[in-house]
Amino acid sequence: MPLNGEWAFYYKKLLESNEIMGHNPTANVPIPGMWSSYEDGQGKVFSNQGYGTLHLILKVGSKEIDTEKALYIPVFNTAYEIYIDGKKLGGAGKVGKNKESMTPQYLPQIFYFTPTAEQVEIIIQTSNFYHMKSGVSKEILYGDAVRVSKLIDKRIAKDSFLFGVFILIMLYHLAFYFNRKREFKSFVFGILSFVIAMRIVLIGESLLYQYFPNFNWTIGLKMEYLTVNFGFFLYSVFSYYLYPHESNIVIYRISLLVTGAFSLCVLLTPPTVFGYLLKPSGVVAGCLIVYFSYVFVLSIIRKREGASIIFVTGLFFSYTGVHDILMYFGFIQSLDLVPVGFFVFIFSQFIVLANGYARSFNEADRLNEKLRELNEHLEDRVQAQTATIEMAMKETAVALADKKVLQERNRIIGEIHDTVGHILTSIIIQIEAGKRLIKKDSALAIEKLEISQGQVRQGLNDIRRSLRLINDDRTVVKDLLSIRSLIKDTEANMGVIIERDIRLKEELSKDQKLVIYRALQEGLTNGVRHGQAKHFTFELFHADEEIIFRLEDDGNGADEIKHGIGLEAMQERVKRVGGTMFVRSEKGKGFTIEIQIPLIPPNNFE
Repeated sequence: MPLNGEWAFYYKKLLESNEIMGHNPTANVPIPGMWSSYEDGQGKVFSNQGYGTLHLILKVGSKEIDTEKALYIPVFNTAYEIYIDGKKLGGAGKVGKNKESMTPQYLPQIFYFTPTAEQVEIIIQTSNFYHMKSGVSKEILYGDAVRVSKLIDKRIAKDSFLFGVFILIMLYHLAFYFNRKREFKSFVFGILSFVIAMRIVLIGESLLYQYFPNFNWTIGLKMEYLTVNFGFFLYSVFSYYLYPHESNIVIYRISLLVTGAFSLCVLLTPPTVFGYLLKPSGVVAGCLIVYFSYVFVLSIIRKREGASIIFVTGLFFSYTGVHDILMYFGFIQSLDLVPVGFFVFIFSQFIVLANGYARSFNEADRLNEKLRELNEHLEDRVQAQTATIEMAMKETAVALADKKVLQERNRIIGEIHDTVGHILTSIIIQIEAGKRLIKKDSALAIEKLEISQGQVRQGLNDIRRSLRLINDDRTVVKDLLSIRSLIKDTEANMGVIIERDIRLKEELSKDQKLVIYRALQEGLTNGVRHGQAKHFTFELFHADEEIIFRLEDDGNGADEIKHGIGLEAMQERVKRVGGTMFVRSEKGKGFTIEIQIPLIPPNNFE
């Protein structure tokens, strides 16, 4: 029989049996309930931080006299001592009149006694200076000693069974995750199972305190509150990984932020502070339950695997969550149902997993059968496939050979064009200068013609080298001195001014040097021959992970740029080293070539 109802309460008085008659009750308070919800005779609300004495006269039948009875006292906030018929039977913690003189403890207990009359006096002294809730939140039970003991044993057995089940589920899912790391939801589900297991041993019959009576009260209370806040944190993660396409990423992140903040507050603050998070966390939990229901409904609409059974069991789990929230707020009197709800929900997961395993085995059988059929005809298929591959390889070899020949021909044409074009342009300038000087200064004119003659010989040698393919064109450029020599010779032979700014931090590959050399050679040649340029600006430097080549001239320019052999060859070389080339020009405003070459060339080049 639960001793529910109003008990006489003596606020800020610790009284024993022989002292009760000399005092008047301050108020009558309900059990289960909190004394802080009531007022004294003067309209003053009791503080939840304080102490007092609860008093009850229990009338028993004459048949119950001299028979062993039991009184079950659940967890009190946060310490109590019990007296029956003036005799102290025990208690939990140490009752005191201030925080310093008391010791909190959670420890449900059964007290045995034998009535000697038809009235039994029950006195409970209690104090609370550690928790935001006072009094007792569960029923005090009275009855036959054997029946009360069996009832509590059944509750302990139920909690022990559920604890063991959740620990096994945790181990199963963690083992599954460590063997299949990409199944992160199994890891989250395993940790969530552990959190629920810890909640089972902290609430209900408080198994943790039953086996470890001196377990630190503050740590235990933090663990109890964390099972709510961190539990919803983990459940948000689990639902997101279970149905990522149905989850709302904004709500998901907000839920993690809020529940994570609540969890940190529990870890970092004392019970008198984080105890006030109970109502806000209850509101957040209610909102999340609505959100989870939305996710499950959407998953059913989209026909996700196992969505229907998860939705039904998830609704039941949500109901148990709401039930326990209302119970802890004091709106209803009942037992903790969350462990049972979560057990049902987990069982649904096993059904979904079993179906998934069955489909996997069926698919494996189908593939094995198909593989057996393929093996029967493997030899014929291998021969046919081999013949096909041989034919394809021959065709590919011929195509690659043709492509290589074409690439080599284009390379030689480009080299001849760049070399001969640059030299002939220089020769033309020297001959024109000689023609102008032949009457005025014949010696200087002869010098210009001799320079032209030398350049003709050089050009002839270069052409022979290209046509005979004696050397690789990369031997033209050994280092940056070759580029500087090209600039110096061009200034001397073509009568132009070339301002240069060369700032390179790292050594370039042979291909990169060749691209820069040929581009500068072609740019100078085109600028003089087609643009009548007299002044050039050349820059070569590093920018982030690239080499920047920029050549500008003051020539005639053009509104329309036509790509001849020279520019086509230049474009091809730049592409070979993974670079890009930009050409800009405008009538009367000169010509600009800009090339960007990555410092790390493609794998098929140096």
